[in-house]
Amino acid sequence: MSDRALSLNPIFSPTQVLGQLQSGQMFYVLASPGNALILCHPHHAEIVGPDAAVGGTLDLDCARIVPVGKVALTYPESFVKRRAAFVIRHKWISATQKAVDCPVPLKRARAITIMIAKYCGWMAVRNLEDEVLAQIVGVLPSTIATARRAVLQELRAKAKQQRRAPVATPC
Repeated sequence: MSDRALSLNPIFSPTQVLGQLQSGQMFYVLASPGNALILCHPHHAEIVGPDAAVGGTLDLDCARIVPVGKVALTYPESFVKRRAAFVIRHKWISATQKAVDCPVPLKRARAITIMIAKYCGWMAVRNLEDEVLAQIVGVLPSTIATARRAVLQELRAKAKQQRRAPVATPC
C-alpha cells in the first residue's frame, strides 16, 4: 500500500474518513480486484471499486461508507491519477446504471445482487445489509431479500444438478 494511504491496515473504520469526504477531500480506492466501497448518500448509494475517485464534490453529502473486502483510501498523487480515478468512478456508475435501467424492481434487485456477487463474491453479498443494496438500485429492502433468496436457490439447484450429472469416462 502507498505510504500516503489513510490507513496502512487495509481494513479501516469508515467513520475515520467520513468527515474528510464531507469536507471535499478527494481520495481514490486502494484495493485489489474483488474489493469495493459502497458510498451511502441520503437518497441513494453507489458502489465503487479499485482506483475509483471518492470524495471531492462527488461525495459531499456522503452519510455512510460500507467497505466490501479489504479497502483503503489514498490521495491521488498527480493530476493524471486524479483524472484516471474520475474516469474509473464514471465506469462504476455506468455499470450500476445498467442494473437501475430495468423498470421492474425485482429485476433491478436481482441485477445488483448478481453484479456485486460476480465482482466481490457471494460471501460479500450475503454479508451486506438489504438496506444498503436497496439504496443502490432504488428498491425496498424486502425486494433485495427476495431477490437474494431466489438467486441463492438457483445457485444451489445448479450445484445439485452438476453433482448428479453423469461424468463421461474416456474409452
